Amino acid sequence: MRSPARTSWSRFLICGAVAAAACGGDQTTGTPSGGDAAASSGGSSGSSSTSSGGSSGTSGSSGSSGSSGTSGSSGGTDAGSGDAAGDAATPDPCGSALFCEKFESYPGITAIADKQKLGPWHAALQTGATMGLDGAHKISGASALHVHIDNTVTAGGRLFADGALPVFAGKPTHLYGRMMMYIDPNGTSIHWTFFGVNGGADPASPAAGRNASYIMSSLPKNGVNTYSFVYGLSAQGADGFHDCSSQSATPMPTAAWACVAFEMDSVARKLRMVKDTAAAPILSVDDHGNGCVAPTPVVSPWYGPAATQLFAGAWSFHPMNAPLDVWIDDVVVDTKPVSCPPP
Repeated sequence: MRSPARTSWSRFLICGAVAAAACGGDQTTGTPSGGDAAASSGGSSGSSSTSSGGSSGTSGSSGSSGSSGTSGSSGGTDAGSGDAAGDAATPDPCGSALFCEKFESYPGITAIADKQKLGPWHAALQTGATMGLDGAHKISGASALHVHIDNTVTAGGRLFADGALPVFAGKPTHLYGRMMMYIDPNGTSIHWTFFGVNGGADPASPAAGRNASYIMSSLPKNGVNTYSFVYGLSAQGADGFHDCSSQSATPMPTAAWACVAFEMDSVARKLRMVKDTAAAPILSVDDHGNGCVAPTPVVSPWYGPAATQLFAGAWSFHPMNAPLDVWIDDVVVDTKPVSCPPP
C-alpha cells in the first residue's frame, strides 16, 4: 500500500501485503507530506504541545503473541462509547509524557490545509479529503483532529511532527503511546493508516543505513476494518523495498470512542497493540508479521526505526469503498509505558 512520500527518501513507499497488483504509483513530490517513512529535518515552527519542554504478498504464520507492552500509568480520559467522555471534566492525559497533543492549542483553526504548520505539526492533505479541528466528537477539551475521506478516492490527511522535540532526543528505538479514535462512517479500502513512526533503521541492525517505518493501520476483513500493523524498509542494492503487514481479528468500532495503545521496540523487533484496557494485546508482532508483498519473504525481520518523526491522521492508499471519517484526540507518545484510561 503506497504512501505519497514527499521527503528526502521520497521513494520509500508503503504498498501493503494485501494486493500487490492493486498498488498504483501514487507518489507525489514536494514538502514532507504523507510519507510513511518521512523523517524530514527540522520541525515546524510554532508553540509545541509536548508536555516536557516544548496480496498478493507471501503469507505465513503471524508473529507470536505476548504480554502487553503498554502497561504503566499516564493521565487518562474516559474512553466510553459515544461522546459522553467529552462532555465531562476529565483528567489531563499528558502527565509527564514527552509528547502529548490534545488539539486545544490552536484557537481559530478549523480547516487545515496542505503544508500548513501548527504547533509541532506540518500537514499533508490530498484532494478528496478534508482535515480540521472540530468538536463534533472529542474526548478532552473542545476539539479533536478530524479527517474525512470521500468515497472512491485515494486520499487522506495527516499531521507530521519531527525535528527538535523531546520525544526524539537520542533517536529512540523503543516507544510507547496511545490515542483516542472515533470512526463514523467507517468506510474500508484495501489499506488506510492512522499513526506511524519513521526514521533510519536501528543503527545496530543489519538494516543500518536504510529507512524504516512502524505504522498502525486498517486492513479489511469481510468488509470490516480491523486493526493492523504495517512495516516498511527502504530498498538497498538488490534487496528491494520491504512492505509487510500483520492483521488482527479485532474490528475497529463504529460511532464509539476507542483507545488504541502501542509498544514499538525496534531493537527487539517487537510490536504490541492494545485496545482500551484489555489485559492482553489485540495484535503482537515478534520479529516479523504474517504477510509481505513479493518478493520479500514473510520471515524477513522487521528492523524498526530510530525515531525522528511521527504522524497521525487518516490516509487511504487505494480507492475508498465508502466514505471514512476519523476523529483522533489525546495523542500521547513516550519512552516509558503508556496505558489507556479506565472506562
